[in-house]
Amino acid sequence: MINYKTSIFNDVLGPVMTGPSSSHTAGPGRIGYFAGCLMPDYKSVQLIFPKNSSYATTYKGQKSDIAFAAGLLGLPLNHPDFKNSLHRLKEKNIAFDIHLTDTACEHPNTCDLVLAGPSGRLCVTSLSTGGGMFCITAINGTSVDFNGDTPVLTSFYTAESQAALKSFLETLPPAIADTKGLIYGNGFYALPLKTSAPPAEIERLIKTAPGTLRYTPAILPVPAHEPAELPFGTAGALTAFLEKKPMPLWQAAVEYEAARSGWTAEKVLSYSKMLVKTMHQSISFGLQDASNGESLTNRSARSMAAAASAGRLLSASPYQNGVVYSTAVMEASNAMGVVVAGPTAGSCGVLPGVLFALLQETEMPAYFPPALPERHLEQAAKALLCAGIIGIFIAEQATFAAELCGCQAENGAASAMAAAMAVSFVNDDPASSLRAASTALQNVLGLICDPVACRVEIPCISRNAMAVSNALTSAEMTLGGYDSRIPLDEAIETMYRVGRQLPPELRCTGNGGLCLTPAALAMAKNAGQPHE
Repeated sequence: MINYKTSIFNDVLGPVMTGPSSSHTAGPGRIGYFAGCLMPDYKSVQLIFPKNSSYATTYKGQKSDIAFAAGLLGLPLNHPDFKNSLHRLKEKNIAFDIHLTDTACEHPNTCDLVLAGPSGRLCVTSLSTGGGMFCITAINGTSVDFNGDTPVLTSFYTAESQAALKSFLETLPPAIADTKGLIYGNGFYALPLKTSAPPAEIERLIKTAPGTLRYTPAILPVPAHEPAELPFGTAGALTAFLEKKPMPLWQAAVEYEAARSGWTAEKVLSYSKMLVKTMHQSISFGLQDASNGESLTNRSARSMAAAASAGRLLSASPYQNGVVYSTAVMEASNAMGVVVAGPTAGSCGVLPGVLFALLQETEMPAYFPPALPERHLEQAAKALLCAGIIGIFIAEQATFAAELCGCQAENGAASAMAAAMAVSFVNDDPASSLRAASTALQNVLGLICDPVACRVEIPCISRNAMAVSNALTSAEMTLGGYDSRIPLDEAIETMYRVGRQLPPELRCTGNGGLCLTPAALAMAKNAGQPHE
């Protein structure tokens, strides 16, 4: 992505989304929304997945078809009707089709959306790049590079209207757009706008244009912003930064995100508090309201919580509570409830599991409170930012996409983030958090991604619980004096290198690992996987 700057709230802690997958649900939802803005009068939709893509085997189990449809309908990722999108398209008499093609793809999450309607025919080529992030790489075959952090003006043109439209767009005032960025070809214009462009002025331009202009707003929560300089982007650079300007890890995270977003420190903390509240709601939903639906397993968070309350589990501890809470969040996600992808939906139970288990140790009412006390909300928001800055280093140097690097990039990354967060509860020393994060990531190098029946359940739920335990163990060891002596940046680089060495069968395709056991094959057959 050209000139894109990694954001804690865009790339690491978020999106707030309907489950079950950030790569295959949230990413497609955003892509569909972008495409729908380009052609709101579409009457038919075709999704084209290469047969060697991850979508080809996972789109049904991970609700990608539902998500693309929801986005096309303009539904936000956390909309209560998100899961009913295919039915809503049918009610509108909009044809919706999925086609698998023999065309090879370099990125496993490649999809062409072909829309047709009174405006003409539109082909949007897209990538879902992990953690709900996406990139539009072509429109009607013309190369573009849009990732949802800027508004975009688009228009179809004919031979008769081309010159007038081009002249109009090229003469927009500098406060609206840098017209050097105008893209055109194959009957389509696209021009990225400045996020600071006044809405009233954009509305006026649309009304006075010599043709029909379409407006696509910025989709990501933190729009494009050009900081004079980001304070750091790696763990090593953070260490150098803190040598000159000592501060707690959470405060360094606030400085980074304030520089990246242009937000005030208060707004950064406020957004983090919103994420904490959403995590709390996800646990509550998983413990109380999540239904089995189409699940491969029975909901177990409720029974685990009951067993813990009755003293039937091994021992009361943050480990025990963290496992219960992580399971609740994952079961909420798989019931298409709303969760925070942190950093992905496939690992969305780890951070809330550790966070609320540790809050409970600081005298939060047991077993799980219906509301979060304000004094804990401030502490939790700061702790979550400690996890977020570790995620920045991973996003900058590696990936969160299991399709590229296996589950080590999802639950491994989340565990490293959670380990740093856990240390921050008792130690303000950022170096200790970095050591704990490195240890946690080292412990899961090579962890594959092999979801049974291409659902984010087996072994995803138990791997979230494992990641909680790994995070707490790594934090405990670090606080007790252990140091692996491998810097976090080197552990991240190793994770990425190991992940790229994994064969495709072990990277979220449903073609390796546990997916090939007789029991898993039987479940896949009963679940009706699209490729079987």
